[in-house]
Amino acid sequence: MVVSAEMDFPTGSTGQADEGANEAVLRAKYADFCSAQLTEVFLALSDERVYELVEEEARQQGLGKGDLGFRSMVKLATKRLRENVPLPDYESWKREYQAEPERYERYMMGLWRPASDGNDRASDDSGDHGEGGGT
Repeated sequence: MVVSAEMDFPTGSTGQADEGANEAVLRAKYADFCSAQLTEVFLALSDERVYELVEEEARQQGLGKGDLGFRSMVKLATKRLRENVPLPDYESWKREYQAEPERYERYMMGLWRPASDGNDRASDDSGDHGEGGGT
């Protein structure tokens, strides 16, 4: 499971203009870290618990079971996890990351790396993207 870039992670204030590129990389690393944390929790859940999360979130959003395809269910479960899994806000994470990057980098999935650097995770993908194919 890869958490979509559409997820709303707490970001805090934007960086100064002279830090633009570095700030963009840090924000991407933060989103990667948060995605990895949510993915770890998601994968540890039983199928029954995932369906409970989906049903809870669907009820809250007024959606019926007929409205839910696979991707919709993953998004609903991820949204519910995002609301319940404690993640640091961006500014706190940034301070801690800058002080001790190796503490966080081992949990990152590499999603922040540009595809052109040859280290993107998509190149390691088996091509199996689940229901409906992948992008």
